[in-house]
Amino acid sequence: MSLPLNDDEYAQLDELLAAIGPQAMDVARLEGLLTALAVGPAEVSQEAWLPLVWGDAAGNADAAALVLRHHAYMQTWMRQEPASFEPIYECGGNWTAEAWSAGFLAGVALNHDAWAPLRAHQPALLAPFQPPVNAAKVTPAVVQINAFFHAPQAKPAKVGRNDPCPCGSGQKHKKCCGA
Repeated sequence: MSLPLNDDEYAQLDELLAAIGPQAMDVARLEGLLTALAVGPAEVSQEAWLPLVWGDAAGNADAAALVLRHHAYMQTWMRQEPASFEPIYECGGNWTAEAWSAGFLAGVALNHDAWAPLRAHQPALLAPFQPPVNAAKVTPAVVQINAFFHAPQAKPAKVGRNDPCPCGSGQKHKKCCGA
């Protein structure tokens, strides 16, 4: 499920979305939305974000399958290799940074309160997505936002048997909590 879409599938998805109507997202806006969901602070239910993709129309099974696969891939990509992130509008085609950023901001709006820590501590990270979009700063901002919300947790230092016990007893670990 987390395989990336290939070029033909992106083109097919763009056609399927266009066939739904002008209210549906294009691939760039969709990927912006999915990126915000992937790097954001909390999981957003499919029932909350999928209607945004279709607009006020109904989606179709073929488009839904591609959308959900791309969503799964974005989740995996941003957890495993966030430094390699590249928005789709940088890959060519008719996709724009403006559409991509609009999708990203729609994803932020879905979970507005959960994004409050970023707005409070690093508000400049959201600036590249606001009109006029600063396409050159989008990629580094996405990587930094991902790190803000998903920084790897530091592993606790291993306590050696002969080290003082971290509980503060003053005894060696092997004679206290390590026993």
